[in-house]
Amino acid sequence: MDFSDQISRLARAHQLGAELSADMQAWTRSDSCGARASIAEDRLSWELRLQVSQPPPLAEWGFRFGESVNHLRATLDNLVVAIARQSGVTDERQLKTLMFPICGTPKEWKSRQKALACLPDWCRDALEQLQPFQRPEHGGTLDEDLLLALRDLDNSTKHHLQVKPDLAPQAIQHAPAIEFETEEGAAASVPPDTEVMVAPLEDGAVLLRHRTNGRIKSVEGRYSITVQVQVVLPDSRAFGVTDLLAALWEYTRVVMDHVIGTAEQAWA
Repeated sequence: MDFSDQISRLARAHQLGAELSADMQAWTRSDSCGARASIAEDRLSWELRLQVSQPPPLAEWGFRFGESVNHLRATLDNLVVAIARQSGVTDERQLKTLMFPICGTPKEWKSRQKALACLPDWCRDALEQLQPFQRPEHGGTLDEDLLLALRDLDNSTKHHLQVKPDLAPQAIQHAPAIEFETEEGAAASVPPDTEVMVAPLEDGAVLLRHRTNGRIKSVEGRYSITVQVQVVLPDSRAFGVTDLLAALWEYTRVVMDHVIGTAEQAWA
């Protein structure tokens, strides 16, 4: 038994994810993004706006995310092909069409049986145990299944549907110090009327707006925002890019361990 190629491909997917995460962190540590406060002309409100001198390379990040996903999917496909070869299958046309099945329903699983007929019984049983349609029987839901997410993301990239990361704020902290023209204006502006925006990461985007009942003389203070780059799945669910990649890689490793462990027992 030799699964070194599959293990190497899984390691490569992990490396791609780590490199992407490092590049994203490097961008956040740069001086590419800041914020500035501006007082309205009537001086009865002020806004905090983003200053973006260098936009994040979202297209590049999306491409690299897709590359890592493709490696994970190919790892599982190659694992099934390796088992078929080591079981004596030599027809290259048959091997070329063989792939790791990911089925959301029993009906879909049954429709794959002809394509999987060249695999030994123990392998088909192991693959069936891992299928997403089994999850509800164990108290889970299909929405939670990472194999379905891997399949859908891989299909999106194969059909040239660009993976489009989006930016979503996770936490916003601001500690403004507002000086009013009069004490009466300051007293009339309590409690504060502040609106926080879910804004795109682009220059000039409004992050928050603070309305007052007294004229503002000046605004000072500190501000910080934590954002997460998200990727949108074909079913419109959004996940953090690095979190999703880490989860996909870990689950792919678990799936591989299960199949390889079963193979070792069958061929012992």
